[in-house]
Amino acid sequence: MSFHLDSENDVGESRRKANFISEINMTPFVDVCLVLLIIFMVTAPFAISGINVQLPKTQAKSLTLSGESLVISINKKGEYYIGKNLVKETNLVSQIQNSVKDDEHPSIFIRADDGVPYGKVMNAMTAAQRAGVERIGMVGENKRDKK
Repeated sequence: MSFHLDSENDVGESRRKANFISEINMTPFVDVCLVLLIIFMVTAPFAISGINVQLPKTQAKSLTLSGESLVISINKKGEYYIGKNLVKETNLVSQIQNSVKDDEHPSIFIRADDGVPYGKVMNAMTAAQRAGVERIGMVGENKRDKK
């Protein structure tokens, strides 16, 4: 019994099909990366805002907030917020402890409205210290130089 190919074209076609393109098309990858970059650039300023407060103006050097830092906000009414959650002043220490319990070196940033009494800010700082927070920072807004 012998097998026989019908034509030369069958052999040529099978060889052409076996030659695959071995180059990787990078265009879709680059497109996706650029879209993600734009999304992160647009959403980054909203990452820590949470509660709307009018921050005091300062000329201090800007610091970058890490995503792991806890943020306490105090609005004009003197209400305390951890992230976006309203917290009573009496529960502030326990709520901070619950929020930083898994952090080896906890840090916290306090954002207070420009009109908040100094005592309210001190209460937040004291609560953070009592909760075991090692580093406490204050958040302000940079002044624009007017010439």
